[in-house]
Amino acid sequence: MTDKSPVGFDLEQQLENVLAFITQPSNSEPLKATSNSDEDILNKALYYLKNEQPALAAKWMRLAAMAANHRAQFYMGLFFIKGQGLPSSVFHGAVWLSLASSQGYEPATAALNDLRKHISTRRLKDAQCYAASLYEQIHQQQFAHLIPSSTNE
Repeated sequence: MTDKSPVGFDLEQQLENVLAFITQPSNSEPLKATSNSDEDILNKALYYLKNEQPALAAKWMRLAAMAANHRAQFYMGLFFIKGQGLPSSVFHGAVWLSLASSQGYEPATAALNDLRKHISTRRLKDAQCYAASLYEQIHQQQFAHLIPSSTNE
């Protein structure tokens, strides 16, 4: 998608600004291979993105997004909209942005409002329904350990 409209530029510029801020060099140690918090996974995705490996960035970003990280969900939306490491899909971008927005992540809400000009109301509603299903799936995975087993003792 080579969209040169103001909205396309805004989303691309927003992603680049966020990446420049987040991926600034730090004095912290590199991530350990056994580290698996959603923030560590998000940082690994941003590392791959900064080093121009979008397919690996998308893989790790999805892991963080499925771990209920709203920033990762926001980035997944932008990845789909830009076709960065993933097939270009405004619909799937709207799904991930809707999910992040529903959790109060303001940049996702702003991006979703910009995106409304490029998606029909029906497709946006479909994306929001899909986001609701995805939300349930994520939280079922996240809290599965709290659900009692139905096996007889």
